Amino acid sequence: MLRRLAYAIPMALAWMLLTSMPTLEGFGVGLVLSIAVLTLLFSNEPSPIPTWRDLPSRVAAAVVYFVILLRDIFLAAIDVAKRVIDPAMPLNPGIIATATQFEPTTPEEEAVADTIAAISAHGITITPGELVVDFDGNKTMYVHCLDVVASSNVAESNQAKRLKLLRKILL
Repeated sequence: MLRRLAYAIPMALAWMLLTSMPTLEGFGVGLVLSIAVLTLLFSNEPSPIPTWRDLPSRVAAAVVYFVILLRDIFLAAIDVAKRVIDPAMPLNPGIIATATQFEPTTPEEEAVADTIAAISAHGITITPGELVVDFDGNKTMYVHCLDVVASSNVAESNQAKRLKLLRKILL
């Protein structure tokens, strides 16, 4: 219950900002709604809420993830801009397959496996020149890219790094 309360307080503050009710009553309503939502969402699942001991390593992993994501976005944007400006730069568009998930071994990992896959797919889609077009039941996602050869050379290693960081953040 204390873990839910630790998440409910920032959610209640966000509620106050979103509803333009910066009063004690607004905070109370937000707190009650936040606790209710957290209880409904996570009543039968292992709690994904981190302990305070885990928080520094999770925050560090999140910072690393976002720095890598921003770097990838920046480099991909430059690559796409070069391809637009210089028509002689070859395009070899196509679709490559890459693993979306790790193999969950605990109930906690099973509970967040789809979330990790979704965040990973978002990280790929937000990168210019790449777009996740499909998922299949075999934990594989299909990514459309501007250069199949260049993307297939780094797709698996980039995805492995992404999954490792997301596991540190969420588990």
